[in-house]
Amino acid sequence: MFNSTFYKLDLVRYSNDINYYNKMSAILPKGLLQLNGNFSQLNSPLLIIVYLLGVLICLISLILNWEPYYKRTYTPLISMIGFFLPLLIRNGENIIWMLLLGLIVAFIGSIFYVLAIGKVYR
Repeated sequence: MFNSTFYKLDLVRYSNDINYYNKMSAILPKGLLQLNGNFSQLNSPLLIIVYLLGVLICLISLILNWEPYYKRTYTPLISMIGFFLPLLIRNGENIIWMLLLGLIVAFIGSIFYVLAIGKVYR
């Protein structure tokens, strides 16, 4: 993650030099801070294991709260979908947005799960 390139933009040269303008115009849509590497696929075994562990924890919590009917809740499935998103869906050229979206969905699902289970044990 720390393998990145930061492009410094000289605004005076950007407005005066056409070659510099063309070069920076090609860089600016991607951002001034660019991470190096292949972002079209998920290569990190540790990250894949963490997401699979999240799916496993969601599955275990679903199974543990399934048997008694008064504790039954489907909210761990929301978190499970959040952990499955980056593993199954490829969103164009950048996997980081899908990782972020998956974590947001998993976090929202875990909030709903805690609220649902908290009402049962009150």
